[in-house]
Amino acid sequence: MGMRSNMKKAGILLFLMLVIAVAGVGAGVYIEWNGKERQEKETEPAKKEKEPGENTGSSFEPARINDSAEESAEDELIDFSALRERNPDIFAWIQIPGTSIDYPVLQSGQSDTFYESHNAYREEDDAGAIYIELANLTSMCDFNTVLHGKAGTDESGLFADLYRFADSDFFADHEYVYLDLDGNVLVYEIFAAYERENTSLIRTYDFTYLSGCRQFLDDLYEVRDMSMNLREGWENVNEYNYLITLTAEEENAERQFVVVAVLIQDTAGTIERTVTE
Repeated sequence: MGMRSNMKKAGILLFLMLVIAVAGVGAGVYIEWNGKERQEKETEPAKKEKEPGENTGSSFEPARINDSAEESAEDELIDFSALRERNPDIFAWIQIPGTSIDYPVLQSGQSDTFYESHNAYREEDDAGAIYIELANLTSMCDFNTVLHGKAGTDESGLFADLYRFADSDFFADHEYVYLDLDGNVLVYEIFAAYERENTSLIRTYDFTYLSGCRQFLDDLYEVRDMSMNLREGWENVNEYNYLITLTAEEENAERQFVVVAVLIQDTAGTIERTVTE
């Protein structure tokens, strides 16, 4: 009896050892397989993000490096190298939060009217592009830099959203224009929105002289149109400030709608000019 009992115990012990061994091998195989799977997942290429400056459709997408308007000039928002590869006429990018205005700004070296009929790719396009004339500097150091854009009778123009500033509530709630240059970020505060005669601001006023700057401001503040919006606290803009005037232009219209903004932040500190009496 004793020998048979001992043999039975030995058999049970051997069986348990075999079960443990098989389980150990299985666990090792699982650990090895699971580890390989995890490693493969970790080394799998990430989904390709849109490259700065990559075009995603028919519209001209911003070559945006990040989306914070508070970044310094060293941490540029716009990749101008990528933009200039597509069109060397691009020198700035304009954005007005709360509107659809988020476009490159161009200056043609061949004609002031080139971008009336061409888009930012230099393709023929009735919608045109946002542009300045040769009389203005791309450094944005003029007293008044005039940016042109079509409004469009069907509200499809690049500057059609400027008309929203005719509404006093919208005007009150939307104050700022951001203009990115290569190495600088400029912030402007919108202080006036109104209709004026559809004439060329550049040809009506000589902004290279203080007298021309004063005349523009005098004419602005003397507007008696009840639909004009003026921001409180900016009643004393003078000829030593730096302005941008955005013009919403409709073909053959007798009037044009303009939005005027004054520079309040020059991130890189490069905006300066010599004033001529």
